[in-house]
Amino acid sequence: MASFARQFLRSLLNVKNVLAGRRSLRENAMRKSAVVPVRTPVGVHSRPGFLQRLRTGQLTKRQLGVLLCLPALLLIVFVVGYPLVYSIYITFHEMNFARAGLGPRFVGLDNYARVFDRADFWKAFLRSGLFVVYDLFVGMPLGLAVAILLNQRFWLRGVARATILLPYVLAGTVLGLIWKWIYHPNHGALNALLYQLGIIPEYVAWLAEPLRALHLVILVNLWQGTPWAIIMYLAGLQTIPQELYDAAKVDGASSWQALFRITLPLLAPITLAMLVLKTVWTFQVFDIVWVLTRGGPASATQVVSYYIYYASFFQLKFGYAAAMSYVLLGIVLVLVIIYYRLIRHEVEY
Repeated sequence: MASFARQFLRSLLNVKNVLAGRRSLRENAMRKSAVVPVRTPVGVHSRPGFLQRLRTGQLTKRQLGVLLCLPALLLIVFVVGYPLVYSIYITFHEMNFARAGLGPRFVGLDNYARVFDRADFWKAFLRSGLFVVYDLFVGMPLGLAVAILLNQRFWLRGVARATILLPYVLAGTVLGLIWKWIYHPNHGALNALLYQLGIIPEYVAWLAEPLRALHLVILVNLWQGTPWAIIMYLAGLQTIPQELYDAAKVDGASSWQALFRITLPLLAPITLAMLVLKTVWTFQVFDIVWVLTRGGPASATQVVSYYIYYASFFQLKFGYAAAMSYVLLGIVLVLVIIYYRLIRHEVEY
């Protein structure tokens, strides 16, 4: 019995060795027949190219976003970039539109020299500067005062807030036509009102006298631009925590002290933004001047934007007009830097 068991165990070991040998032979054959991968040389990318990923739809989110924005970017370059570059080009040339066959003539910096030599440009610039001064020192404080009133609780406050914005949303041409009829010397509402109240003995041609016409046009610009200051300041006031005013009241601060110690410092970023935007926009005032006075009487309301337009399309001095535009751009940039230096402020609650 013992000999039989030994023979049986010896046969099992032989079968196990045979099976193990066959398995090793099979693995060796598979290893020999396997394809050896080709190593990519250093510096050579194995990833598919952009066009291949585009065809197979394997673009990353960033690549897809750039691809989707590409038509708009090309349109912006064509609509904005080309005119910008061409306007710089013509500042160094005299454009002979009256004799187109001659083509542009290179004049170097002569157009810029004419800008600094001509008194007409600087007179127009000073008139635009007067618009800016009124807008900053009258329009913005008035906007803050009205915004503080509209921030209080009263009946029909929502209606008042919506109504105050109407002059700002009107187109400049429409606004100019409205005030042109108000200032009309024969049928204007201003003459009728003042005459009925006995303030004036007879109807007045409001836009016929140079200095008066200039200030009346400035009044129209204020009527249009002040509502924007009101809305901006009102939005800023609503972000100031009420707890600051409550704490100031507990400490015995008056309303004026709260205004100068809490409200104005916390509104400094909004004030800076409005200073920059109002300066830029007011130097661009054109439509109300065109509709109301066409720069008259006696060029009294000829602001710098209107003078640039007149030099371009009436005198056909496109190079000179483009040079004036870039000189004006440089002056406005200097003013913006000065604003930023003066009112740079970190807001901390």
